[in-house]
Amino acid sequence: MQVRQETFDDRAGVYAVAHAAFANSDPSIEPAEVGLLQELFDCPAYDPVFSIVALDETAVIGHVIASWGRVDGQYPLLGLGPLAVAPEYQHRGVGSILMQDIHDRAQQRNLAGIVLLGHVDYYRRFGYEPASDHGIVPSDAAWGENFMVKVLDPHRLPAGNYRYAAPFGC
Repeated sequence: MQVRQETFDDRAGVYAVAHAAFANSDPSIEPAEVGLLQELFDCPAYDPVFSIVALDETAVIGHVIASWGRVDGQYPLLGLGPLAVAPEYQHRGVGSILMQDIHDRAQQRNLAGIVLLGHVDYYRRFGYEPASDHGIVPSDAAWGENFMVKVLDPHRLPAGNYRYAAPFGC
């Protein structure tokens, strides 16, 4: 398996993986995550450094993206998601490798942290904890403990109201 920064030529594979990973009982319905990715790739908050693919030979088997959001409208903070792994590669460590790579990239760039909205049990193992414990308030209070942060530098982590990139619609 190879892990690297996503390129434009990877996009069809990224969309296919997201479609397969987030498909519901009717495969003809495009999952919202596919449209979200299309919008993220076209918005100013997209940073190619934080769009990572996992490849098996030449086929995309996983993808993770983090885009720039803001705390209180002024402090940039990465918002991670979506993370998608092709169903036949799930439970084989692909998601963990993608998460580690994006964390490494954030640390190399001396970022303060990364927020996400996700399953508590899954993301806790990567060091995520409730964002509210660090004074980061989600745009939707109903997200509760599912809105989490991985603290990379507690001394520089901004507190306040977090807004994801515009394509998230919140």
